[in-house]
Amino acid sequence: MHYPMRPPAAAILALALVLPSSAFGLEAYGAQRLCEDKIRDVYGVSKLRDVWAEQTGNDKFKIYGKVKADNHLYPFDCKVKHGQVQSYAYDGPHGRHRDDDDGKLGTAVAVGAGLAVIAALAASQSGEGDKAQSTSGQGRSQAAREDDCHDAVEARVRHDQERWARVALRNTHTSNDQLFGQATVTYGDRQPHQATFTCYFDNYGRVVDSSYQLY
Repeated sequence: MHYPMRPPAAAILALALVLPSSAFGLEAYGAQRLCEDKIRDVYGVSKLRDVWAEQTGNDKFKIYGKVKADNHLYPFDCKVKHGQVQSYAYDGPHGRHRDDDDGKLGTAVAVGAGLAVIAALAASQSGEGDKAQSTSGQGRSQAAREDDCHDAVEARVRHDQERWARVALRNTHTSNDQLFGQATVTYGDRQPHQATFTCYFDNYGRVVDSSYQLY
């Protein structure tokens, strides 16, 4: 009588270690594809090179890459959260759509509807907003609120200042429907600027507005 062979314990352990990284790889690959499709669609470019993904939070990725045009490489990036492209930027030659005539392509997907609506859109698509129960949105975790606030503030800074700006929040505090604190704003390799910020939340814990001040 033949009995099925049981895999050795070492093989099981190795498989357990591989699966999480495989899941990460699939999520990062999906985010990368979303970014590539967005850049191709909006800017009418095709030759994308050196594209890679960096995980920056829970189901949140920053995508970096380059577009080859006129024998030169021009950088682009995207922010993808919960399977949606939140913002994108590209500086280089392109054949953009005719109706994109405001000169500010890619600053943020939701700029036209309000700079701070990005996080609210992501929350509603992921179902997080519907799960908030308290009247001040306290049903959402502090980390989730900070994550959404960061996206809103960075989108506003990119729109106002420079599309490649990076924002890092620190010393955050919560008071009723507001999240506020200090931040650093970095433009490329230049010395970071100090700033203060405030995000305003609705009753479901979604960002409805944001502000910042550089000093």
